[in-house]
Amino acid sequence: MRNILITKEVAQMLRVSEDYVRGLIRQKKIKAYKEGRRGGFRIPMDEVDNYIKVKQHLYEKQNADD
Repeated sequence: MRNILITKEVAQMLRVSEDYVRGLIRQKKIKAYKEGRRGGFRIPMDEVDNYIKVKQHLYEKQNADD
């Protein structure tokens, strides 16, 4: 398994658009870095895992209040 993903791979994993992933990066909800001068973002797999855990925790907390 790869430890570094590109925007397209993260979008496929989360089932969202690449623009949405880039928005998450701009909002600093997912940490990423750019490779090269015109290269795309590189996202560590740990960052994707952390994002999923946070979203899952918020979802569970919201449903526990209902």
